[in-house]
Amino acid sequence: MNDINQKLERKFGPKKIKYDEASLNEFGQDWYKGISPNAQAIFFPENRKDVQDILNFAKDHNLKLLPSGGRTGLSGGATAVCKEIVVNMKNLNEISWVADDLLKCQAGVVTDNAKNIAREQKRILPIEFSATSSSMIGGNVATNAAGAKFIGYGATRNHVQNMTVILPSGEIVELGKTADKDATGPNLMELFIGSEGIFGFIIDVTFKTYPIPKFSESVILHTNNLFEVYKLLKEPSKMITAIEFLDFNSQNLLDGSAKSKYEILIELNSNSKDEIENFLEHCSERMENVSLLNSRQVKNFWDRRELLPVKLSEMGAEKFDFCIDKLSTEKFMAEIERKISHAKVFNFGHLGDGNIHLNIIFDDNSKDQLTKVYDILKSFGGSPSAEHGIGKRKKEIWNEFPQYKQKLELLKTLKKSIDPEGIIAPKVFFD
Repeated sequence: MNDINQKLERKFGPKKIKYDEASLNEFGQDWYKGISPNAQAIFFPENRKDVQDILNFAKDHNLKLLPSGGRTGLSGGATAVCKEIVVNMKNLNEISWVADDLLKCQAGVVTDNAKNIAREQKRILPIEFSATSSSMIGGNVATNAAGAKFIGYGATRNHVQNMTVILPSGEIVELGKTADKDATGPNLMELFIGSEGIFGFIIDVTFKTYPIPKFSESVILHTNNLFEVYKLLKEPSKMITAIEFLDFNSQNLLDGSAKSKYEILIELNSNSKDEIENFLEHCSERMENVSLLNSRQVKNFWDRRELLPVKLSEMGAEKFDFCIDKLSTEKFMAEIERKISHAKVFNFGHLGDGNIHLNIIFDDNSKDQLTKVYDILKSFGGSPSAEHGIGKRKKEIWNEFPQYKQKLELLKTLKKSIDPEGIIAPKVFFD
């Protein structure tokens, strides 16, 4: 045991401090395995004071801290790289109703636990993505997690009403909306939503919840031309909550079932049965290969969809998380196929918002090939991270996109102002 860990254990006790190799590896990194973890220790706070105390300890011993939750990110944001003390929030896991529609969750609450509590009251907390059984609330907010149902419900930020944060100074700050109409300056909660932890520790979050829709249906479309789908959906509908697609290669990888170039699921929620039926009629009139799904078939689709990235990971695929103008998705995918040689390409994702999960298995996994992919994305004016953040994995990449250069410089200025000693989340976004 080194001197720092001895001091940590004396101050906080063995229950709150872990420094064995297994714990360092488990809690020292997120789901992105391209960066090796290098943590000093893992700290498990049980209350706000613990967080303030570890901040003071870090300052006194010139150490860095890294906020951590369910570690389901794919950009290395929760991976320790410079002997940080990883501050894992799993023991801050209380949930309570503060109003009929407002659910307060501590940062370490597992997302599905919060969703289940809401559902017990016939409400929904619409944070929808594949990792909700493991992800935690603090991380959802810190990365502004989105997912397959973004077009229906938005990202996490759309549901945040209030939050409590602890700044690098140790100050506890309550942020939120005290009135529906409030012109008292900018909404400072937005500074922490999507911040990936660089400005402080999120302690708890109060979310808006919504009534469960009375009616739900899902349809499957098979087509060789995405333009047909865009024509079908030309008029936006609030009842569409998800439009998910699998390309030909993705379908065949799952079960060899490809019937067309694209398999597309459209999910509908409404309080009006007539509204849904009218839309289904609209679909059947304009497209040939349309099928209404029963509950078992819907589950099967989502199970296949969630299995796909697992299979691709096992095959060593290079994963990209892009967002472009949705009307350009087909052209973009065709350009990738045309210009990336000696590779197997798989596309799937969220068709309704232009979020493509591009996976490529390179014969020659060279830097030139990776650069070519991002050059194509730049030519389409797209984002290199639609929903998985920047973390440590993409901090050099996003700096090369001209539309983000000013944002990066402003972010550096804010970081220096709020955390002048650079204690929290080093190497995230920038060095």
